[in-house]
Amino acid sequence: MRTAIAAGLLLALSAPADARPYLKKPRHGFQMRTSEFTVQPGQDLEVCEYRRLPNRRPMDVDGFQLRMPPEAHHFVIWSYGGNLTDDSRFPPGPVPSVGCSGVSPDELIPQVLIPIQTPNSRFGFPPGIALRVEAHQQVFLNPHLKNFTTSPLRPDIRFNFYKAKKGTVAHYAQGLIVGNITDIHIPAGGEQTLTAEWTAPANLTLIQLATHTHRLGTYANIELVEPDGVTRSLLYENRDWQHPWALWPNPAIRLEKGRKMRITCTWHNTDDHEVRFGPKTTDEMCFILGFYYRDDGDTEPLSGGECVPAKQGLLCPFAPAMTE
Repeated sequence: MRTAIAAGLLLALSAPADARPYLKKPRHGFQMRTSEFTVQPGQDLEVCEYRRLPNRRPMDVDGFQLRMPPEAHHFVIWSYGGNLTDDSRFPPGPVPSVGCSGVSPDELIPQVLIPIQTPNSRFGFPPGIALRVEAHQQVFLNPHLKNFTTSPLRPDIRFNFYKAKKGTVAHYAQGLIVGNITDIHIPAGGEQTLTAEWTAPANLTLIQLATHTHRLGTYANIELVEPDGVTRSLLYENRDWQHPWALWPNPAIRLEKGRKMRITCTWHNTDDHEVRFGPKTTDEMCFILGFYYRDDGDTEPLSGGECVPAKQGLLCPFAPAMTE
């Protein structure tokens, strides 16, 4: 008995530093994991991996769980919106890429499916709402990590899709990323507060919202601009850039086409150089991440000056900064 205990302790102590507890597979749904890749000591690395989901039939997903190492910054699942069905046309395994841009041979920027920004997350959609995934849907897995250690990191990244019960779904959720990438200029040793205003390109119902900044972020909020175009209602505030909490409004928030929503970000720059927008943890961002659903029967592809054209999800990085 003592020999067995000693052997167990020795095995535990000799296990790789990046080993993680096992994520239980769902009884109804499926589990996936990214292929192996390495983040070198001190490296800030974002990769993209082309995959097909394993479900043989279309599936309604009412929950999602992610398990990543603590060094993780974000994880996004993007949907492929092009026309290629030959898997050999896509690069094999994880490849370095920012937001999976340029990985597809015929689509510069993929479409938002599930945006996640905390290493260990689990959420369930409100009753009657689910995410629709097609049979063997083509997707891109997009983890971002920073290795603060002196040893190579081989991250174990797993995630679960939980299947909704048949006949329970009334609305289909889609992913949302909204913000400003052009007006972030945080002076060395100084501060900046930026407010960007986004205009909804269609009738939307917002079901989940959170803010996303990097390490210099000290405060962020989300406001809804009322129909009079002047009055604003505060929806959300956050002061923890690394672990922003998620707002699941009850009731959900109706956002009619043409109505506006604002995000405000404040940063304090402790570096000796100006910091601008960028994908690394040493750069900065000012985004709203979340989920919404569209009106029944409204399936027209969305586009506009603030958003990247897409058949599914909304990626809108060009919300203009407000001067007031």
